[in-house]
Amino acid sequence: MKWKIILFVLSLTLVFSACEKQDISVFTTDDSGIYFQRVTSYIYNSTTEYYGDSLAYSFASAKASIKSAVLSATIRTMGKVVDYDRPFKVVVDQEGTTAIEGKHYEVDLDTVVVPAGKSTAYVRVRFFRTDDMMEKAVRLALRLEDNEYFKCYFPEYKNTNAYSATGVMIHGDVFAFSLSEMYTEPSYWAMFGGSFFGDWTPKKYIVVNSVCGLTPSDWSNAGYAGTKVQYGRFNFFATAVQKYLQEQADAGTPELEADGSYMQLAPSYSVDYSRYE
Repeated sequence: MKWKIILFVLSLTLVFSACEKQDISVFTTDDSGIYFQRVTSYIYNSTTEYYGDSLAYSFASAKASIKSAVLSATIRTMGKVVDYDRPFKVVVDQEGTTAIEGKHYEVDLDTVVVPAGKSTAYVRVRFFRTDDMMEKAVRLALRLEDNEYFKCYFPEYKNTNAYSATGVMIHGDVFAFSLSEMYTEPSYWAMFGGSFFGDWTPKKYIVVNSVCGLTPSDWSNAGYAGTKVQYGRFNFFATAVQKYLQEQADAGTPELEADGSYMQLAPSYSVDYSRYE
């Protein structure tokens, strides 16, 4: 029994002597870090989260009366939380941006701060609904830069906090917004709408929806019992749209298509634009 104890002690000694001391890198600087982090999803009843470095929004899902939308990019910090406001530096990344300031968006980047006692802040951007978004998406990219309060330690990081997950790499110093309003012709319009509204165009589609109080969802369910879009109501809809277009034309503010032509309906509901010829 005595020898067994001695052998056990010797074996432990060998194991411990074989283990070498390893230095593990930790965040020890007094500087504070800053990065973008949008939570895209999470696993219920756990701490696992997934992140993204972009946000896409389509005005096609918004009511026709909505002319703008405010979207946010979330900022996270690492390091100590302090009891005073800390400005951070964010600029428009021109290389990754197609949106035009004043036309597609407005943003104040001169007054952005991480509030006292907080480790999170938001960059809020107002995007405007413009006709060209019906043809293609516009993109605004924001880029974080170092300043006296924060350093950009994370140009890239894994898109999840789950240690065991492989994940993909996303940007920590760049965040991109993508704005669009692209539509496809509803099948019910293609079958019956031409005889009332004429050829389908994205702009005409929006005007019809605005005047008649319709939504893309109404068109998706068209023809079913109890839905708003029914063939039997097309005469009423077309008459209402014709009246609206004529009023706009008579007031000197005619509705135009994307190509600059006057918006017109089917011959039975035509709008008089003779004053402009």
